[in-house]
Amino acid sequence: MNKEFRTRPATAKDESALRALLRRVPQMGSVTLIFEREPDFFTGARVSCEQELVLVCEELDAPGVLIAMVDIGERRQYINGKSESVRYLHDLRIAPECRGGKVLKALFMAIAEHMGSENDWMEAVILEENLIPLGIIDRGRTWLPDFYPGGRVITSLLPAQSRKTTPDRSLTIRPATSADAPQLQQLWDRASQRQGFPVYHVNDLLAATAYFHGITISDYLMAFIEGRPVACMGLWNQKNFKQTRVSGYAPWIAALRIPYNLYARLFGGIHLPSPGDCFNYLTLHSLVIDQENPTVFKALLDYVLEHHLQPQQCLACGFFDDHPLEAALGAYRRKRLHSRHFLISYHQDPRQTQGSTNRHIEIARL
Repeated sequence: MNKEFRTRPATAKDESALRALLRRVPQMGSVTLIFEREPDFFTGARVSCEQELVLVCEELDAPGVLIAMVDIGERRQYINGKSESVRYLHDLRIAPECRGGKVLKALFMAIAEHMGSENDWMEAVILEENLIPLGIIDRGRTWLPDFYPGGRVITSLLPAQSRKTTPDRSLTIRPATSADAPQLQQLWDRASQRQGFPVYHVNDLLAATAYFHGITISDYLMAFIEGRPVACMGLWNQKNFKQTRVSGYAPWIAALRIPYNLYARLFGGIHLPSPGDCFNYLTLHSLVIDQENPTVFKALLDYVLEHHLQPQQCLACGFFDDHPLEAALGAYRRKRLHSRHFLISYHQDPRQTQGSTNRHIEIARL
């Protein structure tokens, strides 16, 4: 690419061009996926981050035609028990005809301008099947920041399934109401000792702010033992503003998709959409369970899988691979996706100042 280009912050005028670029740059793999943000890009951006910061790249002789983009918005998390604003690097896309170091370097030079303090750091989560960015990170570039491994994330897709378990009669599970708002806030506050747990305020949920677009307090389940709240779990249907569309399948998957879907319908499994269609799933959100109790977690999962999932719908949930609740998912039929988590800095290793408690991952905001 020999043309001149520039990087700049995106504006509302770029909205349709941002969506068009997302459609042009799929996630390659055995299942080729397009991560869309229809009908409005910024609605999804404001769910991922409280304050979005989208940087775009355009050719000087074709202003408004975007050839690359990245979002490094900020969101508040608990780090060492204190609220901290953390940038999240995501939605990095480069048009196929512009692949190469020049455009990518320009984006990261622009990112560096927003990372002036020695204490500034970002996080990123990259699917292990996404080999191109992982290869760039592994090879390194002088203009890249340092990517420090933060762990391995396992995202599980669970289809509807009925399990023959004996319910704990001391445990009550029910949908939350506005009257439960103080108790929901108490549970969120208890999670402040988890590294990376978001700083949530229930009044923002009740007010339907942009950060909680499409989810209400009635979409949460709460668990009680003898009247005391011990767990909460949000179920977020994001399909109205955030889609995972199938662009194509590897030949062997394409050949087996229809008989596999028949088997999945009869015996349980993840429905594989036709090329051009979207996966249908609920995303587990802001999970808090006292003492990471696996019995309470399984009771909540059983309730969701038996009562909340529609036909051909699944539940998406994610944990770091060393989280105690990840092991509890081994009792369920599921499809697993593996990702790598990074802490990113132009200066010092952020891990040196962060405790080693179990880290939280909020996949609904990836």
